[in-house]
Amino acid sequence: MELHEMFLKLITEYDSELKDARKTENFKRPLGNLVRRDIVEKIKASIKNENYKIKGSVGSGRWTDVPWVAIFDKRITTTAQKGVYIVYLVNKDTKELYLTLNQGATDVAQGEKENTKISFTGIATSKNGKTAENLEKKASEIRNKLGFFVDLKYNSVNTGSKPYDAGCIYYKKYTVDSLKDDDALLADLEKFIKVYQTYFDKVFSASKKDDKKEKREDMADKNIIDNIAYYIESKGFKYDTELLANFYLCLKSKPFVLLAGTSGTGKTRMARLFAEAIGAFDNGRYLQVAVKPDWSDSTDLFGHVNLDNKFIPGAIVEFIKKAENDPELPYILCLDEMNLARVEYYFSDFLSVMETRDWSEEGKIKTDKLIPKSCYVGDKEAEKLYSNLIIPENLYIIGTVNMDETTFPFSKKVLDRANTIEFSIVDLELADPKDEEVDIINLNNDFLRADYLNLRNDCSDRWETVLTLNKKVSSINDILKKYDAHFGYRMRDEIIFYMLYNEKMELLSEKQAFDNQIMQKILPRIQGSSEQIATILKELFKICAGPYVSKNGQSDSKKMENYLAEGGSADYPKSAQKICSMLRRYEDDDFTSFWV
Repeated sequence: MELHEMFLKLITEYDSELKDARKTENFKRPLGNLVRRDIVEKIKASIKNENYKIKGSVGSGRWTDVPWVAIFDKRITTTAQKGVYIVYLVNKDTKELYLTLNQGATDVAQGEKENTKISFTGIATSKNGKTAENLEKKASEIRNKLGFFVDLKYNSVNTGSKPYDAGCIYYKKYTVDSLKDDDALLADLEKFIKVYQTYFDKVFSASKKDDKKEKREDMADKNIIDNIAYYIESKGFKYDTELLANFYLCLKSKPFVLLAGTSGTGKTRMARLFAEAIGAFDNGRYLQVAVKPDWSDSTDLFGHVNLDNKFIPGAIVEFIKKAENDPELPYILCLDEMNLARVEYYFSDFLSVMETRDWSEEGKIKTDKLIPKSCYVGDKEAEKLYSNLIIPENLYIIGTVNMDETTFPFSKKVLDRANTIEFSIVDLELADPKDEEVDIINLNNDFLRADYLNLRNDCSDRWETVLTLNKKVSSINDILKKYDAHFGYRMRDEIIFYMLYNEKMELLSEKQAFDNQIMQKILPRIQGSSEQIATILKELFKICAGPYVSKNGQSDSKKMENYLAEGGSADYPKSAQKICSMLRRYEDDDFTSFWV
């Protein structure tokens, strides 16, 4: 068929094909192949430009109301979700075809969230959800920069999709009667290509450098997290944005985070992809160290003196020194399978030095020295190189943990000094592959660097919020205190820091954030076989969810399960579920721990 015949078939038959396709969920129907393959190949034959990518779609996951065939300039975008591109759009109801210069409206229409300010795709949305208004405004700004083009319209476009209509910069409409000539179709397409090239020259290229700078400096924290999630998904892995926001808040609160859970759930991969997404991987600012089972002291990390009295640096010393000499950028250290050896044996010295973090007179975060002079045993050259080494403010440690019969449990000394993020739920569903490349955002250390080290001195301007949060933390500690399981100032402060960061950045709801802190700071400390452990869990459940004792069930854990299953209110649902599983294990085995 000729191109005009293909388009004519598409606009006249798509409505009925859509209804049948949604019944059968069959993407291999004839019109689907026409859009994705036949029309695409016909357009490719007429456009000989290596910068262009042609793609057709009848939907992803289900057939769409508005099928499309797009021409992307790969220097601008390779996806219908963002950027500016040429796209044919079908209105199935009016049997019309539109050739448009349009914006990435699909992503905004599907992904707008209540508090989004600027989408990571680059299209502005407001807190009130005024997607169309913002798209129209941006389209008008682009037209003003491009100038006026004869015979190209931009008002009253009716593609059958409000976001596409609002995002339309220019369009040409075809009806059943006007789709009769390939030469006319291709001449119109050539005109749009010239407009598209003008956009690249006048608008895109001129602002590219400024856009990169603004992307780093002006993006809201929420949008940066969205971009990190989108980057990771483009690499074939999927982590909830909420999980990534939590991970970021943990690193911001304390530069030591544990990723714990079943082997193979993507803990190490997440650390690596996070480093990639913020520009800290390919340039030597990411180091992954495999912990060995025979590590019994800190010499494997810090170094030792050999038989010739020469100091041999440990696995992380040179990396830390490099980070100290490059303070503006974040460095990420991943200690893989951290509990193959006893963490307290080889890492306790590092943890002790970490607790000395304080502000210097210059406003930098300083610590005590990592390696005492006595470790060099007369090696003056090594002493000169490493004796003043501290934990720099741009170093972030991520430990991955597998809890099984081959590993060691953690002491409270370790758990108190870290947020422990559990990886227990695995979603094996495969996401649709992404053709486009997602930009890395090269972030400086301000993105991860702590703002709070001392609760009273650093948070005085938010003291009312601190007092409110402290009451919530104290109510939990009062339960633990009855059974000599309470925690101290360090944990209190770090929980509040986490909550303050979240409130400031608006990444999670307050209840989501506090739920995370119960899961990551409180529950990992609870383990044992005494009746007191069971009592603690029962009382904590009442705080997280509510009174469960009136529910049916032969045991307390079963009553908790029924309470949650029957829609009982839970302010902190993740923690409530975890407490339920911990109590169930106690009832079955007379012992429980967080690591079920």
